[in-house]
Amino acid sequence: MHNSDLDTSISSDYQKLKDILSTFSLESFNSKADIERYVHTFEINAICTQVAADSANNPHTHLKRTVMASQDKPFEPEYSDLCRLHYLALTRKPVNVLEFGSGFSTLVFAHAMQVLSKHFHGFAHENFRADKLFHTYSIEEEQRFLDVTKQRLSPQQQEHVSLSRSSVELIQHDNRFATVYSKLPDISPDFIYLDGPSLFGTTNEINGFSMTNQCRMPMSADILRVEFFLEPGTLILVDGRTANARFLRAYLKRDWAYMHDPIGDIHYFELQEDALGKINATKLTFCLNNKWLIQP
Repeated sequence: MHNSDLDTSISSDYQKLKDILSTFSLESFNSKADIERYVHTFEINAICTQVAADSANNPHTHLKRTVMASQDKPFEPEYSDLCRLHYLALTRKPVNVLEFGSGFSTLVFAHAMQVLSKHFHGFAHENFRADKLFHTYSIEEEQRFLDVTKQRLSPQQQEHVSLSRSSVELIQHDNRFATVYSKLPDISPDFIYLDGPSLFGTTNEINGFSMTNQCRMPMSADILRVEFFLEPGTLILVDGRTANARFLRAYLKRDWAYMHDPIGDIHYFELQEDALGKINATKLTFCLNNKWLIQP
């Protein structure tokens, strides 16, 4: 696919959006002023619908909140993270997003997929293979939080999201403890957002070891299981979870470029390989404009 072919698929409305997006970069989401500008420009606060569950009491301190099981109140929106995800989705144009966990991130992905579908559904239908185009698949370990995410989604957003609940298992990967979801969406994602499961997705033990102790840290191995089915150009974003990012970096086998943003507490992995064939080459041009996100 030549750049001129791609240019003909871009409407003038998307070009205006592209011009606005060009005033931001990944570094923008470590700047309070730029985050506020992005929230205002794309009305991210309006996308992040509040529901009754948001008024629940939070019994834990900030230090303990992510490592205690008795958590009824959903996490508040973190606009630096949400704006970053929205920006990456709009600029990268993934056909399918796989989200481990759900929440306000599901809403911003849904909105971005809605925008992309409006501009590129016809082009994607002619060029790419996917059951659903510009669609987000979110896996949630707890039904109560899945229900909250469902409540937040507007009818228009629901068209671009598939929510599923899955139990979580404690396994041994190469004799190392890790967790995996029991059931994954049957897709080939272009963008993977790793923000789940929590430490309390499984209460299983192996040789006395469990994930439920508050000194533990998330250690997901799901991506390792599907690595060789991912297409060149796939982007993985790990939100925090530095130990998990280091685990993945140690065991991923293909040509992944890695970048760490210590200020935003974000880890990026980008599958920088030659295209598998014509279809994948077209997607690389469409999504990346033949330019990798992570540069040497």
